Amino acid sequence: MSLEKLFWHSVNAYRRNIGLISIFSVPFLIAFPLALLLPNFTAVSGVFLRLASLEHDLDFNGTLLISGAFLVSLLLFSFAVAAINVIIRHERTLTRVTSVDFENIEEATYKLFAIFLAAFLLILAVNYGASEYLGGQPEWLAPLLTVAISLSILFAPQAIILEEVSMLSAVKRSASILFNRFYYFLFFICLASILLLVNGYLFLHLQDYWAYAGYAGIAVNALMITPFLEVLKAQIFLSKYSLLK
Repeated sequence: MSLEKLFWHSVNAYRRNIGLISIFSVPFLIAFPLALLLPNFTAVSGVFLRLASLEHDLDFNGTLLISGAFLVSLLLFSFAVAAINVIIRHERTLTRVTSVDFENIEEATYKLFAIFLAAFLLILAVNYGASEYLGGQPEWLAPLLTVAISLSILFAPQAIILEEVSMLSAVKRSASILFNRFYYFLFFICLASILLLVNGYLFLHLQDYWAYAGYAGIAVNALMITPFLEVLKAQIFLSKYSLLK
């Protein structure tokens, strides 16, 4: 399947299911206000945690608040990702979403939550270890490992929902997609970067005229860009099945 066909498959799948996808994207939007309770900064229409100051500025109560907000945000994010992929699975196989599927979303949500949380803790440990024991040298090591960990689980949601495999198998299959569908993966990274940069650039410049432009950019990211990218990831993952091309 060509990149053009892959793109239009994704656009059409998103358009045909925009109602359900939009409803199940609301948790993305809820997760962001929860994340705003954390020590963070916004950039490229996303919310990023400030890790460097945590060990100096936090007390016990602050730690509990941040941990709780983070875990709830991650759980909501996992639920939204799971629901969107269930919708796309049925869209590609020309079947209807049933009540049984919605029940299965719960199990998939917990699996994704565990994978995302494990990846976050591993990234946190890598960065802490590089800072404390290696003095931050070489400077490229921690960022490189962070990117490697993040990419290794990029397609894990699709493996969990579309193939109903275990968490370990999902990570393995996610990593295999990066190599077996490298050009699709590269296309995804380029398109995601363009969409996020354009969105961030647009709303950054609107801040001169509208005080809430930054938050509007986050909302567009949560309700439109992130859901569409999940649809695209599902199409990439399903491209390995020749009958679905």
